[in-house]
Amino acid sequence: MNTPPPSFTRWERGALRIGQIGLPCLCVLGLLWGCQSRPQLRVRVDVERAAQSIALPTGTSASLSNLPAQQLASPPDSAQLEQLESPPPAETLKGRRELALKSIEQQREAVRERLLQVRLQSLPELEQRWHAELRAQYDFDALRDERDAQWQEAFQQYGRQRFPLLVALIFTVPDSEARRQTQTQLEAIDRAWQTQQESIEMQYQARQQRIEQEITVRVNARKRAFIREAEAEVLAQLTQQPDATELYLPQPRSLPPAPPRKETLYPASATLPARELNAPLRERREQTERLRRRILEQLAQEWAQVQGYQLTDDPHAPDKTEAFVRYLLAR
Repeated sequence: MNTPPPSFTRWERGALRIGQIGLPCLCVLGLLWGCQSRPQLRVRVDVERAAQSIALPTGTSASLSNLPAQQLASPPDSAQLEQLESPPPAETLKGRRELALKSIEQQREAVRERLLQVRLQSLPELEQRWHAELRAQYDFDALRDERDAQWQEAFQQYGRQRFPLLVALIFTVPDSEARRQTQTQLEAIDRAWQTQQESIEMQYQARQQRIEQEITVRVNARKRAFIREAEAEVLAQLTQQPDATELYLPQPRSLPPAPPRKETLYPASATLPARELNAPLRERREQTERLRRRILEQLAQEWAQVQGYQLTDDPHAPDKTEAFVRYLLAR
């Protein structure tokens, strides 16, 4: 920048500086104004053709469009009710009465079981008492004394048979034939005594077991008699109670016959109108297509601004649809 001479006044020097600074700014502003005022190229983009070029194949639309007309629309629905006949009132009342009688019988049986259970609570204690009483009727001590007497007699006989052989064994020479024979006889007598002991004990146990079986049979007989008596007492007690059937379900009185009357129920029918099955799907497809067109129009506007074009509907304007499609496919 040139320095003004000192002879210039303050106002002259200020004007000179403004002129020197403003000239380049005015040049730049002029260039910008010229760039902005340059006319944009007016082009047209066929959004319909662009949408068809980038459309994806959908099997659902094609299959629905190829369906025959009679399958796209449902036929009129119809329903028909058969003629109904009400059951006779007598049969209904009879069934209810049978159910009530069955319920009363079940309650009566439950009461009987409960009363019988109360009566039989003392049965285990009675069984033990009966068993002791019947066991006392048998003389087990005499049976045991008889067993001991038999054993004592057999033992004495065993001793009488064994004593002479023991004396002979003393006077025989060791390892002699007489000593061996005497030893064999002693062993045979010992085996016979062991067998006789087991036989006496088995006879005693068998007699005891037979007595216990007799006691068990007599106790069971008393038990059955006690149960029969308890059942008879419970039955007599229930018999004294008022009959629930007569109280709550008295015998129905015969009514005079009603005059015959015939009612006819005509069959009813209902018909529903036909409806379009593809209407919701077609509406959804159209809504999606409209949204897709708006997106393509917005993308076309953005592409035109980036390329420096101005979109127009003039049919004589250059067609840039292919370039716009290439841009979309590149994205």
